[in-house]
Amino acid sequence: MAAPKQSILPLLKALSTARPDVTPDHITSAIALSFRDELSPAQTAALLTALHFTGLDQQPAIIAAAATAMRDAGLRLPPLPTAVHGTHSAPGSYGGGLVDIVGTGGDGHNTFNVSTTSAILASGCGLRICKHGNKASTSTSGSADILTSLGAHLSAVTPPVVADIFEGEDANFCFLFAPVYHPGMRHVAGIRRELGFRTIFNLLGPLVNPVDYSVPGGLEARIIGVGRRELGAVFAETLKLLGCRKGMVVCGEEGLDEVSCERRTECWRLVEEGGPKGKVAVDHFWVHPKETFGLEVHPLRDVAGGKSAKENAVILSRLLTGRGVESDRPVKEFILMNTAALLVVAGAVGEVERVPEGAVARGGVWKRAVEIAEEAMIDGSAWEEWCSFVEVSSEG
Repeated sequence: MAAPKQSILPLLKALSTARPDVTPDHITSAIALSFRDELSPAQTAALLTALHFTGLDQQPAIIAAAATAMRDAGLRLPPLPTAVHGTHSAPGSYGGGLVDIVGTGGDGHNTFNVSTTSAILASGCGLRICKHGNKASTSTSGSADILTSLGAHLSAVTPPVVADIFEGEDANFCFLFAPVYHPGMRHVAGIRRELGFRTIFNLLGPLVNPVDYSVPGGLEARIIGVGRRELGAVFAETLKLLGCRKGMVVCGEEGLDEVSCERRTECWRLVEEGGPKGKVAVDHFWVHPKETFGLEVHPLRDVAGGKSAKENAVILSRLLTGRGVESDRPVKEFILMNTAALLVVAGAVGEVERVPEGAVARGGVWKRAVEIAEEAMIDGSAWEEWCSFVEVSSEG
């Protein structure tokens, strides 16, 4: 039986004015109704359209409110071992908590699945990864597509299975399939397709990892890639509003939602000042393939995604089993620099000196992170983590 519909007509009227008097609480309530299928398609579409064309869906407080509504409607994880909470790590150190690396998508570059591969590689470096993702909406291969092609049964990774994965101290990789944990999104999927433009929902995926609303302290660290530089500071502030204390937002100079292998990447890094209860500052700086990571510069055309998820899966498996060939080098180094950035942000390679405003990050810690990532690629430890996850997902 369909849920009875409610009306947000007063909110829609307010949004139609030149200077809408709308609070984040109004948005939280309205978005929550859409997840429960308690808004008519017309009012849901009107809400998304109004938020888009008023620019409210670019305001940190509004994005945080929508993310809160989506978190509240999401499926929760059961209690996980305290070892993965990671809430008491000192600045510059990794406390063993769960970590994610994700992009907003839709940047139009259709590059290889670098954040997905980097997540697996980082798990082989000792980070405990709990990645949240979905199938592709604008590219040929999303994170869920390539992982399914590699043999994972993602729909089977339900909350009890996640608890089993992290029960032991050795498991370092898990993937949470968005449709399993956010079933309410099905109520707005058709509307989003018909609207044809990117809405606030396109920004929420990286902000609604179930770990953030199920585990005390949420994710210990994260990297979020955005495809438009104006979203960098917006996402950094949104993360602060949502309680994040260790993370980094990145945007390649060419509008790439990853750390770029071709040009500089603009970074907004959340840094704790004064310990776990101190102020969180945002450092704004750049990273560069050669100057920061000691790697070669590669044009994006050399790291383009394959024609299918299966083709990308073949490349991923070749690289993570140490069987990469010379033609894989651009993709390999693309993966290494993104993995290294995650290791640095998580604190897995020691404390990093603060980078001056607008400067390019340099220092041995970034290059050391590349070495650690490459070791995990060559010795197969990352592939072992992946195979363990596939086995558990098959049993689930």
